[in-house]
Amino acid sequence: MTSTSPLREAWGLPIDREDEHGTGPHAARRAGVPVALSQAFDKAPHMLAVPRLEPGRGAAALPDELREALAGPARASAAEPLPFPLLSQYARYWRDGVRTDYEDDVRRLGIMTGEAVLAAIGTGETRWIDRAADGLMLLCELSTWCWVAHEQVHDRRGWVVPDLDSPVLDLGAAQTLHVLAWADLTLGDALEERVPGLRALIRRKARARVFEPYLVRRDWHWLHGAAHNWTGWIHQHLIAAALLLLDGEGDREDRDAILALSIAQVDRYLASFPADGGIDEGFSYYWNGACRMLEAIDLLVIASDGLLPRDSVARIEVIGALLRFPQRMELGDGWFVNVADGPARPPSEQPWDVLHRWAHALGAGDVAAQALAHRGSGARALVRPQTGLGRVLVACGDATWREADGHGARPVLPAETWLSEVQLLVARERGGDPSGLALAIKGGHNDEAHNHLDVGSHLVALDGSPVLIDLGQPTYTATTFTDRRYEIWTMTSSWHNLPEIRGHQQGVGARFRAVDVVPALSGTSTDTTRGPCSGSVLDLELRDAYPAAAGLRSWRRTAALDRDARTVRISDAWELEARGSHEDEPPVVLHHVIAGDPLAHAPGLLRVRALSGALAELRWDEELGAGALERREIDDPLLAASWGGAVHRLSLEGAGSGRADLTLTAVDTDSGERRS
Repeated sequence: MTSTSPLREAWGLPIDREDEHGTGPHAARRAGVPVALSQAFDKAPHMLAVPRLEPGRGAAALPDELREALAGPARASAAEPLPFPLLSQYARYWRDGVRTDYEDDVRRLGIMTGEAVLAAIGTGETRWIDRAADGLMLLCELSTWCWVAHEQVHDRRGWVVPDLDSPVLDLGAAQTLHVLAWADLTLGDALEERVPGLRALIRRKARARVFEPYLVRRDWHWLHGAAHNWTGWIHQHLIAAALLLLDGEGDREDRDAILALSIAQVDRYLASFPADGGIDEGFSYYWNGACRMLEAIDLLVIASDGLLPRDSVARIEVIGALLRFPQRMELGDGWFVNVADGPARPPSEQPWDVLHRWAHALGAGDVAAQALAHRGSGARALVRPQTGLGRVLVACGDATWREADGHGARPVLPAETWLSEVQLLVARERGGDPSGLALAIKGGHNDEAHNHLDVGSHLVALDGSPVLIDLGQPTYTATTFTDRRYEIWTMTSSWHNLPEIRGHQQGVGARFRAVDVVPALSGTSTDTTRGPCSGSVLDLELRDAYPAAAGLRSWRRTAALDRDARTVRISDAWELEARGSHEDEPPVVLHHVIAGDPLAHAPGLLRVRALSGALAELRWDEELGAGALERREIDDPLLAASWGGAVHRLSLEGAGSGRADLTLTAVDTDSGERRS
């Protein structure tokens, strides 16, 4: 985008040109909002149309089906004690690199607390108010709200316990804050009546753990440099909590400063997206980045009582492109293009209501249809506590979404998408239909967010499920975001659909990139659900993606989906610098990572039963032989959720200069012949 402050410009808000995004040491003192807007924010808790419990009135005035749905998750987990994370779990991060032992318990505590809040709203029963209060108290009693992987005290002092005098404001702190804020809004007076003093404690902890660190420290890494999902994620929760918890005498100045600074950062994040809405962090982080930014804007629109209109934001060009990113990444049957850190089969429980609301603001029928395709039917589909308490409440409070029915709705599944900024092509045989072949291939560089050393890698799906795959995100550990990241096998180029050249994988950093990237598109527009012309092609040079030691003069890769032939072809042509006649390793090894069950393997042929049940046939020049077919067991639960117990890698050896074509076609399951 050309503007660095598109949101504030759309809303006509003042911009401090000396400190545009509020990162300077005096930002908090300089920040504020116009008087009329501040007065509107005073009424914000009453403006939010979410279900809430009124003391003495029993259950909230909601349809019976919705009240039952709100109570369902808490009833299902009623026998499960509320978790309370232990020091031994916390210390594991430094002892053996495990972060999930502690962080999963913190997340589970937040989810179960939210479930109890929802049950209290739905039933009015004191047992759920008590369970919610227990969870809220446990969250307040945690020594830190920061996820263990983001703590700073160990580096400073060598401790494996939190520093109570120096709280770290991270994603974990924001997540905990959000549970407290939304619970306080919706149970409010019922908490005051049942557990006097808890609401005051919530506000005290929120101020000490989040509000003061945010106002006092402006050196948080997520306020500076390239904006990413932390920017949207943290500020969504800061905006909600400031509106809902900073409601006392003397809080207005701090509230307005936090809101002004948060708006400036949301603005910075919005300005960071390319015009085509491409997100290098991938589909999974879309929901915790761009979507959270849209939710933050939603809150501001409602809280401003019309002073910050949604229509003004909807006219910002990139908004429509961002809303279409999920449909552009969908393969079908729950599978998505999963470049960067993300599972190929992400959780189906996502806040599609956000896209539905924005679709109506834009008049974007395709976005609304995509959201409805994932809505499900009935009230139970609205209540997905794992997405977050605030998200459930907002979805339930949206009358249009609540009354919508996704039964029979189908995802958009564009026939062709080219995102030029992130250099990602996604193409399928037929728009709107998951059957048949789909191709995704990326260019880009190796300093992208959540990078995997995957410049030039591709995936090919058949009937929705990937056959040539991107493994995606494994469980995060202490090494994931360190300089040892590329020791993790799923992050290496050798476990992507890429060549290994004289034993070298791709290099780390922005200079290791695709060049001379040339798309040849079939449609007349970026997306189309009409029957396009025969081919969708991406041609790119991978020479610069590898270190100089590889001696690579050129590696030209062309990936093509031929709709007439119903074939995907990956064509590679390469030339290496001459070396001595005796090299220790083969000059070139072409790797292909495969999901499903290999059924037949011979020179020039591999037949695979895809995870969709369809039959896929891979063919290559018989002169390259059968290659090595390696089975890799999967013991990581995140990877196993997508791929099952194992994946395979086909490795073909090549000479110092040459070419190789790999084609993938669908085979009829009855006749064994190519699908027609």
